Amino acid sequence: DYFTFGRYEQDADASNGQEPIEWLVLEVDETNHKALLLSRYGVDAKVYNPDNHDVTWERCTLRAWLNREFLYEAFSAAERQVILTTAVDNSRAQGYSGYHTAGGNDTQDKVFLLSYAEADMLFGLAEGVSCVELRAAPTPYAVQAGAYTNGDCQTADGDTAGWWWLRSPGSTQYFAAMVFADGSLRNNQNNNTAGCVRPALWIDLASEGF
Repeated sequence: DYFTFGRYEQDADASNGQEPIEWLVLEVDETNHKALLLSRYGVDAKVYNPDNHDVTWERCTLRAWLNREFLYEAFSAAERQVILTTAVDNSRAQGYSGYHTAGGNDTQDKVFLLSYAEADMLFGLAEGVSCVELRAAPTPYAVQAGAYTNGDCQTADGDTAGWWWLRSPGSTQYFAAMVFADGSLRNNQNNNTAGCVRPALWIDLASEGF
């Protein structure tokens, strides 16, 4: 199911204002009245971290951007009250076992990226194995910002796919895991400028604001 929540520039035409963000509903926890959302499209193109040095999700600039600039630009004060603070698991078990890298300390985030393990559990992500459900198209705004696209890889909706970051480390601590345009697991240097951002967040379904 898809759900609109928040607004962000997407069509690369600032004159007509921001567009509603579409979210894929990944999971509904009826017991705790909350739902996990993942953006349908790559909303922007950002580096995981500008310096190609060892880094984990805790200290990368992409995490800071999601929980500061993006959070306050994309959501109103009332909408921010609906977004739950999530205890994000960054243990080694959340990363791809073939990489043998550490995910760093756990974090408390409003907005985050999926880990390798979460993408694997929800979609069946694997190294070198294409998964159409994991393919995502960048918005025109993200393409304008430098997002990569691959004309040979189409999403389930027939859009041209790009690649998007995961929060897990890659094969070394200065690489991060990512989902390639064909929907397979790969990794790339932290300072690569062509990666899309697909934010994830939990919302409180019982919130008065919601």
